Amino acid sequence: MQRRAAVRKVLLREAVRREIEEAGCATSSVLTERLRVTHNELFYVLDVLRKDGRVEAIYLGRIALWCTSRTAAEAVTARLADALKSLLCGRVKFATPKEALWLVAEDPEMRKLFSRHMPLRSNATSMQIMDALMTKAFGRPIETSRGHVYTIYCPYRQHVYRDAFTGISSQG
Repeated sequence: MQRRAAVRKVLLREAVRREIEEAGCATSSVLTERLRVTHNELFYVLDVLRKDGRVEAIYLGRIALWCTSRTAAEAVTARLADALKSLLCGRVKFATPKEALWLVAEDPEMRKLFSRHMPLRSNATSMQIMDALMTKAFGRPIETSRGHVYTIYCPYRQHVYRDAFTGISSQG
């Protein structure tokens, strides 16, 4: 019986490593959903993989993004920030992380890209990651009663801006 448990842990370790390699980087919530394991099992495996030097934890805000290397993390965050910039430029002048997540979830191509790395639900994990990505793409936010609001500045284009929720357009 003891041998079976050890084999299961090794198989789980390889499955976690394979999922992270395929995605480049992923949050623990995405990994638990895909592999159908508990957070405790996953964190044990991630800790073993981290000690072996096979994965790294890269923090976006307070959320760990598990990646194969620091280079992979930089590539993934740069790709997500660029995708977010291309999605928001021309649509809105100002956006919160929640509005950006809503727009990502609405666009099928963006949903496919982002869901490989993070959950697309409106929860603390997603908001922390979107906040970090928007800071990378657009700089520091403005603090308002709505929370962090980012100025969507795209100097290379002339756009018709549209409010994310009301759909009211204005020339920019």
